[in-house]
Amino acid sequence: MDSIDFGLYFLYLSLGVALVVAIILPIVNLFSNPKGLVKIGGGAAVFLLVFFLVFSLSDSTVTTKWTALGQTGSDLKLIGAGLWMLYLFLLGSVLAIVYSEVAKLFK
Repeated sequence: MDSIDFGLYFLYLSLGVALVVAIILPIVNLFSNPKGLVKIGGGAAVFLLVFFLVFSLSDSTVTTKWTALGQTGSDLKLIGAGLWMLYLFLLGSVLAIVYSEVAKLFK
């Protein structure tokens, strides 16, 4: 066995352990702090509400270009909803950053 092989196997093992710990520990922490679980539930509810709103507003017009690529109307509706969510949450995060910085100026 080559030293590079050993290093790669060690890397895979370390990555697997880190992935398991990164998934399990926050879940354990949520159940020890129920208020955090309520906040996450509220955030998930807002996320789903925004998704259903933009999904209902998304266009599903299929052009010949999309037909040639094998896309259907429902595919295009999901793509449009994903793009709108990206734009809305990106705008929201930029506004939150600007608000935070401006609020710091007046403290």
